[in-house]
Amino acid sequence: MAKVKAKGSIILELLIVVLVIALIATILYPKRIWEEEEKNTENCRSHMDRIFKAEMIFLKYHNNYTDTLDQLISFFKEDTTKKVIRDYYMADTALAETMTDFLTQSDSAADLVVRNLFADTLMAALIEAINYDSNLAHVILNRLEDTVVKDSVIAKRATGTDDVEILKELDKNFAAIDLYEPIKDDDSLSLVFDRMMPEVSTGSLLDTLYTINTGWAQKIDSAVFYTLDDLKTCPTVNREYILTVIDTSVIKYINIECPVDTPDIKASKKNFVEYRLGHRRIENHGKIETGDKSWTRE
Repeated sequence: MAKVKAKGSIILELLIVVLVIALIATILYPKRIWEEEEKNTENCRSHMDRIFKAEMIFLKYHNNYTDTLDQLISFFKEDTTKKVIRDYYMADTALAETMTDFLTQSDSAADLVVRNLFADTLMAALIEAINYDSNLAHVILNRLEDTVVKDSVIAKRATGTDDVEILKELDKNFAAIDLYEPIKDDDSLSLVFDRMMPEVSTGSLLDTLYTINTGWAQKIDSAVFYTLDDLKTCPTVNREYILTVIDTSVIKYINIECPVDTPDIKASKKNFVEYRLGHRRIENHGKIETGDKSWTRE
């Protein structure tokens, strides 16, 4: 016959469960609060940095800054030449990387364009290099003999033609991607290719995609507009950033400051749960003054 637990024993077990849940909550809740505020700080500073980049482009076309975010955003949205949009994503590396990744991963045609661009860039560097390093041409041709162009390599080598000249002829007769892709991951060449690959900025990659396909251009436009709309307010207090234009006879500059102020900090202390239990501590996230980011000095 099953034993019946004493009433006190059941209450004790329930109390233990409640205490364990409370203990877990005291650990996880503050952690979530801290992570949220850390993310707010990161986003706020990213917003200010992006506003500054947008202001620099505004200055380029107006010879002055604007202290109105609505005017700044409208400047980009209303430009029919698309020059300012292209200027923006060339300046905003993070956005350029995000959009390039998105387009190449979602559209095989965009991926092919980027891969072709890298192949063209590297092959141009290799053709220049083999003029001074014939052994490099020899090694590359050896590897190409195991690819789809092997017949052409073998046929040209059979004529006694110099390896350097053979590789140059192949570069003229085949698309760069057809020569590069089959051997790019070869262990004996990958390090050489990494060292020789000229730097290709993400902005220039995105600009190539922007100019050759209207569908891609529309998606990039939307991403730029969404980015600009999203950066109007500090995520901690949902108020617009403080923009101050300094225009003297000598110099012009823009100051951008996080709107979190002393009343906000005092008000946050009145939220008992977040302040006492979650240990939320908000603070001003800094400013950009004459191009100098205050948080880089921390």
